[in-house]
Amino acid sequence: MDYQTPGVYIREIDSGPKPISSVATSIPGFLGMFHFQPDADAIAISGSDGAQLVTGKLATALVDSKGNFKGDASTGATELTRSFGLKSGQVKDLGKYLGIHGVPVGGKTGAAFKSDPKKNEVSVTYKSQTVTASADVLSVEGKVVTDDMVAVDELLNSITQAFELTKANPKSASDVLEAYGYSFEGAAESALDSEYSIPPFAVTNKGEFFRWLRMFFAQFVCDTRDLESLCGDKLVDEDGNKLVDEDDIVDKVYEMINSEDSLKDAFSDFLSQPSVFRYVASVNGFYDNGGGKCYVYMMGSENMACSLRENQSDKLGLYAFDDCEDIALMAVPGLDFGHQQELLEHCEIRRDRFAVLDGPIVSDGSMDIPASQKGFGALYVPWFKVRKPSWFAGEQAIEVKGPNRRKLVKTDSSEVFVPPSGHICGLMARVDTERGVHKAPANEMVLGITGLSQTINRLEQAQYNDRGINVVRDFKDRGIRVWGARTLATKSNPEWKYINVRRLFIMVEQSIMLGSQWSVFEPNDETLWQKLNRDLRSYLMRVWRGGALFGATPEEAFYVKCDTETNPRELIDAGQVNVQIGICPVKPAEFVIFTIGQWDGGALIEE
Repeated sequence: MDYQTPGVYIREIDSGPKPISSVATSIPGFLGMFHFQPDADAIAISGSDGAQLVTGKLATALVDSKGNFKGDASTGATELTRSFGLKSGQVKDLGKYLGIHGVPVGGKTGAAFKSDPKKNEVSVTYKSQTVTASADVLSVEGKVVTDDMVAVDELLNSITQAFELTKANPKSASDVLEAYGYSFEGAAESALDSEYSIPPFAVTNKGEFFRWLRMFFAQFVCDTRDLESLCGDKLVDEDGNKLVDEDDIVDKVYEMINSEDSLKDAFSDFLSQPSVFRYVASVNGFYDNGGGKCYVYMMGSENMACSLRENQSDKLGLYAFDDCEDIALMAVPGLDFGHQQELLEHCEIRRDRFAVLDGPIVSDGSMDIPASQKGFGALYVPWFKVRKPSWFAGEQAIEVKGPNRRKLVKTDSSEVFVPPSGHICGLMARVDTERGVHKAPANEMVLGITGLSQTINRLEQAQYNDRGINVVRDFKDRGIRVWGARTLATKSNPEWKYINVRRLFIMVEQSIMLGSQWSVFEPNDETLWQKLNRDLRSYLMRVWRGGALFGATPEEAFYVKCDTETNPRELIDAGQVNVQIGICPVKPAEFVIFTIGQWDGGALIEE
């Protein structure tokens, strides 16, 4: 502060501690899928470079079903290269490139290629203008022979200026693909958007969830259906004027879902789709078991077996949750094995959330399971029985093949099967609230269910438990309980075999990361090291006092080290400050063993 005028000045000094708060541990993200048949409003163009088949899409206004451009061919060529992700530096055939830009090749008036071996150059001549390029870039046949995109860009820029190239004017998609080294493989009707979704939405109870379902369906109807056939002439305001604004139309459809039979039936049919029903029932199970806030998201796709992580740029599938930073759990209720594995791998890469996976409706101990290296997911079997909800129309079709089909415990007329992941997420939220994330989510009752799809006894469970598959069992007079607390890393990395250990580390790591943001760009000296030591010890002390760390004293439970030893001069010069933290997590008493023998009143019993 610069003091010029006489007077009294007050200067604030920020010298107090900066407490670290624990992040939320029980907010899940639920991803569901439903079948969506989009309108054919595009043409899918396929090409091959001999090694792989690639596909791009163009609007029907730009290209016909045979791959011929119509209308503005220049726009069509630009959109085709954009759809394929092609850049100018990837041109492989200069002759084809010149042809689609109005320069003929060969003949008396066309561009000519000539080689000069002495100079190791190839020249291109057109209308008395000549451009030369290294023979390491261009062959005398006009083929690009380098992968150096910068060199190719420089060549194309020189040719554009010298030959005054016009806008691209190809006749077909084949002309454009050949210029980039692809052969045209075909064209077929398709859709520009083959998936349908709305960004994830946060809900906190069943009422909010069902309002979101109505909102989602209203938006879906307005985006994809013929409103006149569903709503007739009722899309008007209070004065009888036809609604024009899109939001007003969606709000009107939202209101009409409860009053118009056509919309009410369509909504019921939508909810009764097998994949949608499993999703809705699972989110309901989350709230039945004590869940609070969660993020809900559904994606429509023509191919129900499509990948959940193939389109990050459009924030589809698992990438839709990228901006939901407080998510700690993830589930894809009722989706197939491939989707469950994708979810696990997604969580293993992100390292800030835990995957709760569904096993098959009936199984045995040798079932296939997703592989995990760091234990960022757990799998549960079997499925649950619940009361059939009033909004569910029709009957549930469950088909089990093979010898395991005889293990299926069938439902009665008032029950349906649902996958376990939603209920388990709610149970985890309940345990986190009542005991803390360090308590294993096991030996806890599952609420809101009437039975199990399969009975797994004590002896059978040994096969499951040894591989890290968590079993839910029905105990007489004690209810239906989760009877396993292992991750899918049980075999591959036993250090991370317990769910509560992995979830505790997620909480601690994320809490420290968020709570230490203030330290970025601070002077990297002993003052900073002392502040980090102070704040981290204070936080871990609270974690230890909450029962999450093992040890009679803080020194036995954790340590924090940030000094000259962890921060030598070369790391300081590199802009780094390094803090070593060690914590001793509490692990569950999975096997409680009592040693009993006859005692004669003398020495203690020994084996």
